[in-house]
Amino acid sequence: MNYIYHWVPKDMRGEVLFPLNTLKESEPDLYEKEAAKYVGREQIMQDRLPILNCLWNDVLHFSAVHPSLVKEALFESGRTKSFDLEFYEIDPHLLNPENTIVYLYKNNKREDKLKEDNFAKYNPDDIAQYSAMPLETKEYYKEMYAQGKNPLLFHKIPHILFKGSFDISKVKKIKV
Repeated sequence: MNYIYHWVPKDMRGEVLFPLNTLKESEPDLYEKEAAKYVGREQIMQDRLPILNCLWNDVLHFSAVHPSLVKEALFESGRTKSFDLEFYEIDPHLLNPENTIVYLYKNNKREDKLKEDNFAKYNPDDIAQYSAMPLETKEYYKEMYAQGKNPLLFHKIPHILFKGSFDISKVKKIKV
């Protein structure tokens, strides 16, 4: 079976994952900490997603790429410092397709990124097609390490975007 994955937040509180913008009201300290990952690319937080008609930070972000493939690609690309990652491993059928889309990363130009053709309808039975580690991601990792920078872990990896919160109380955690 293919799964989707969500990074376990270091300061996870409770048993429900909430989109970043929801945390703004309920957990402002967590919001500030998580919003810091957008420093230098704040415009993303204002991007409106087609189909779901909400902001980028009104959705939860999942990946169909197994986290061990991400970690392996990081080391192959030049990472030297050891680290562990913890993820929720989730049955893709648990996400309601009406509230879920796939961000494909097809278009590289900023003005094209939010066009509807850069998204696909979500079908949990088709999740395997998004589970390979993209070559473009590996190249991006190499480029960033060559510049002495830390890469964004999921850049160029299709994002499964879910509008809503998600109960993780019965979901398996994995470490890689």
